[in-house]
Amino acid sequence: MRPRRLPIPFTLALAAACSDAPEAAPAVERGPAEASRIVFQAVDAGTGAALRDEELTVRYLVRSPITLDVAEVERVGPLEPYSIEHEITEAALVVEVRLEAPSYHRLDTALAVPKGAAVGPLTLRMSRRLGQLAESEPPAPVTQPPARTGGSVGSGAGPGGAAPAPPAPAPEAVALQAGNRAFQRSDWLAAIQAYARLPAPEDPSSAYARQYQQAQVRRGVAHMNRGEYGSALEVLEAAARFDAPGYDTYLRLSQAQCAVGRSAEGRGTLAVLGRGVSRMPVAERPVVTALIRYQTGVCTNGEFDRAQTTRDRVRTGATTIRELEEFIAEAGRIPAPPPQVEAAVTDARRRIDLVRGQVRGGS
Repeated sequence: MRPRRLPIPFTLALAAACSDAPEAAPAVERGPAEASRIVFQAVDAGTGAALRDEELTVRYLVRSPITLDVAEVERVGPLEPYSIEHEITEAALVVEVRLEAPSYHRLDTALAVPKGAAVGPLTLRMSRRLGQLAESEPPAPVTQPPARTGGSVGSGAGPGGAAPAPPAPAPEAVALQAGNRAFQRSDWLAAIQAYARLPAPEDPSSAYARQYQQAQVRRGVAHMNRGEYGSALEVLEAAARFDAPGYDTYLRLSQAQCAVGRSAEGRGTLAVLGRGVSRMPVAERPVVTALIRYQTGVCTNGEFDRAQTTRDRVRTGATTIRELEEFIAEAGRIPAPPPQVEAAVTDARRRIDLVRGQVRGGS
């Protein structure tokens, strides 16, 4: 099915205007334009069949080529494949897709197709909401355990000597554990889907609220690892609105903001974090200060990658190298740097080598 082109704005945060991003230069032609097509269909992840809802909302945003600047939203039936087609001159068409249905958890993903090619129909599996699952499926039969005799006083046995069954874990605990396990094994899609099942905390000061906030940060990281920066921004901005969100929240939010060209906002987020360093525990201050320097250099590195003129590339390249070298020096003053800092040092050296090579090569 070919989508209707509706002039409705896409609600992803990535669609927000990057007012502080440098003005893009005209696209470089790479031969004649050719049509690239992506076809997909949503199915129930549990059954593999069509969705149980009568209507599916499909939203998509063209991430590359950015010159297209296309965002669409359409409500369609669940039985027909959905088609996205654009004529491009660049090497590939990349789109961020969001699927929404009342009985299912929202699904965010990125799809790509080379210039002039067609892929699909792809199958996108949507997980049913726990409440909807309980309503649509009959409960498992309850079996009475055989009575036990000879139960002793104080053994914890109930009437008839049967020991009480342990309480079942709460649904939010199950989703949190599933998300953490998926995150640890780098299964980013499974982690996103599990964390999305967590209900929002009713008490913002509860222990669960802290767990929920940290899970949303990991969810944002998982989105970024899948290249879904619009979804990452939405999740991380919500996580940063919690009380005392922690320094990693600000670092990740800045990373997502800079990745989509919102460099001024990314640096502003780092400035907010920097103003709070003096109130942190003494042992954390050197680590946070170093990571702020690292993320600043990464943000400038993004500006270097997007620079269109030789002058801008030379300027942002020199600044990237300087800021990352300052971070490496700062990290070297930490007596026992944690793994996060050591990984950042390795990445900073890699980025410095790449920038130097690109500047010397004139690329």
